Amino acid sequence: MKGNPQQSLKDLEAFTEIRIDLSQESAQALVMLVDDSTIPGLEGYFETLYEEGRRQDSSTLFFYFDPEDSEAAIKMELLLEVIGADTFAIQEKLISKKEYLESYKEHYRAFSIACVGIVPSWKKGEEPEDFKDKSILYLDPGLAFGTGLHPTTRMCIRWFCEQGVRDLRIIDAGCGSGILSLAALLLGARAVLAFDIESNAVRATQQNLALNPGIDSTRLSILQGGFELAELSSFNAEIFVGNLTANIILGAKDRIQSCRFPRMVMTGILSEQKNEIISAFENHRLKSELEDDGWCLLELVKDGSI
Repeated sequence: MKGNPQQSLKDLEAFTEIRIDLSQESAQALVMLVDDSTIPGLEGYFETLYEEGRRQDSSTLFFYFDPEDSEAAIKMELLLEVIGADTFAIQEKLISKKEYLESYKEHYRAFSIACVGIVPSWKKGEEPEDFKDKSILYLDPGLAFGTGLHPTTRMCIRWFCEQGVRDLRIIDAGCGSGILSLAALLLGARAVLAFDIESNAVRATQQNLALNPGIDSTRLSILQGGFELAELSSFNAEIFVGNLTANIILGAKDRIQSCRFPRMVMTGILSEQKNEIISAFENHRLKSELEDDGWCLLELVKDGSI
């Protein structure tokens, strides 16, 4: 899954911050709607993952808009109406870029997923003691999607660890922060082609690559664009990874199938959408699947392979 940054942030000194407190179910629906929409003025968003005293069935989302957008809160209220959120609280304020950076860093800590330890870049040198047997990935997601804490990202990294990606060529569609590309390379992938339509995602992936000097930068190609990129066919990937919503996957179905990937790992899919995705790719069969908190990962292999 990925956010919706709309323009370069390097020259922006402030954001309009919209905080929304709502149920986890409504938060899930809202994020899916935002990911599938183009919302003018929206720079990005993140979910608060650690907050003292918060109920387990509740969620807090922060959305960041161009400071000149006077209708930011109205736009979010309309989206909440679309998803049918019945109980929520919304707050709006103007914050500086520095305040934003301090805010999201406060709610992001080191954690592990199977064989990979994710460490915020500003915590380098403070790795937990139990990370000694982990492959450590340093990350600063910024406003690009991909902290590693969303169930869809967790499942992808878990799948990498369990199935193995050593010496394989992988395409990472909608790379966001680059977390999946970098995790695959960290675990021995031969080469990765990462692409995203968002310039912030491309920039974040490049910056996160630089944070991990142990990863050979020549093994990662990072492109800005979508499924029209010619490189998707010429790269000769053995695995296509799509951490994307079901709507995006289905919208790109013909292009994905034309590339004839022998193996595909699809996530960003709600469990109730699983059969629709499987049916859409008739020339592939379901080999394995994972489920986490209402989301699923599907490993599809081309008929006659593996």
